[in-house]
Amino acid sequence: MAEEIVHVFSCTFDEGGQTSVPAGSRIVLLFGWGAKNRGLVQDFLNAQTTTISLNGAAPIDVSDSYGEIKKLPQEIFPEGGFGSNVRHDTGVTLSAGESLQADGTIVVSHVIPDFFDDAHRPVLMQPGQAASFSCRITASA
Repeated sequence: MAEEIVHVFSCTFDEGGQTSVPAGSRIVLLFGWGAKNRGLVQDFLNAQTTTISLNGAAPIDVSDSYGEIKKLPQEIFPEGGFGSNVRHDTGVTLSAGESLQADGTIVVSHVIPDFFDDAHRPVLMQPGQAASFSCRITASA
């Protein structure tokens, strides 16, 4: 059985919320957080609560699943930066035509700089305002 890594944020924001994988794939979700320095990533990790729901089931708390903070490759973070990832093995293997709906939320306990807009001003994540992601993963023949 082949493991297929699905980049959840890419699926959500770049692919319209859906992606396909080869039939027989065991689905592993991958997502993370990046910032220009290690301290900002650590601040995010200390402030976040992250959950994932599969096919509408009860949310799974993956807040403690972020890995070690690492320097990010330039193709991911051109200005230079650091990040931490969650790699969540869903335990689900999809046959041709089957799909898996992965929905997640990230909530922070205090203001966190999220990204910079076109004018290079920070866009802030506010406490109590969930950032969400959603990806429907379908197995092709």
